[in-house]
Amino acid sequence: MPLGAAMEVVALGPVALVGAGPGDPELLTLRAARRLADAEVVLHDNLISEEVLNLVPQAAELINVGKRCGDPKDRGLQQTEIHDLMLLHSKRGRRVVHLKCGDPFVFGRGAEEVEFLVGHGIVPEVVPGVTSALGASSSCQVPLTHRSFGVNQVRFVVGQTKAKEMPDMDWSQIARDAAKQTTVFYMGFKFVHNICERLQKEGAAAETPIAVIESATTPAERAFYTTLGELPELARKHVEEITGPVLMMLGPTAAFPAHLEKLSGGRPFKRARVGSCDDC
Repeated sequence: MPLGAAMEVVALGPVALVGAGPGDPELLTLRAARRLADAEVVLHDNLISEEVLNLVPQAAELINVGKRCGDPKDRGLQQTEIHDLMLLHSKRGRRVVHLKCGDPFVFGRGAEEVEFLVGHGIVPEVVPGVTSALGASSSCQVPLTHRSFGVNQVRFVVGQTKAKEMPDMDWSQIARDAAKQTTVFYMGFKFVHNICERLQKEGAAAETPIAVIESATTPAERAFYTTLGELPELARKHVEEITGPVLMMLGPTAAFPAHLEKLSGGRPFKRARVGSCDDC
């Protein structure tokens, strides 16, 4: 290069944190599909379906950065490594997408990634996705609110901490409101016995309905409907066969599918792939 010639400066490539939704590829937003179609590098979570990944151009680089929950042998990439990868490819001027399950800002570490990127001069776009609680609610017909059931509030909580312990939160408040709100537990199935015991200790009725939904909105979806007092035994019977991501939905509306079954006179109102406590 001639002396004094300016070195080429590569502009930072755009970065988008894209919510992939709860699993069904048809629940992907139009904007999410466009960002995938334009991407040159796609970092993706482990549970993203092949149908969604097929929307990525063949010329784009696909990088699996996920970890399968509950598998101690599957280390996956640490969050700092994911940060570094996004920054690296952006500095190369490439269009980067981090494709995340559900919604990036609902237990998805999206805020941590935004903080990191902004600290390095990159303002990312955040594309919302259908969070798993909404997908499960619609797919299994368990409404999050219902006037006739007296449910007028919703709470999203995690069932375990980063350290794999019970979360420090207001359990007494959750127990007091169990009869008038829907509490959705993300990532809590491994602590189901502790959660049920703690809520009942804090005053929640053992008869409070609860739904356990595995792999919501996917062909592998299953739902079990029971009560807070009976859930530990149900979980013990099925723990070996439940391998997908699980949501637990506590509150009166968890009994809504049984209510619909009565209204239908026993006729099927839901696709057959969903199970129930009757065949547990």
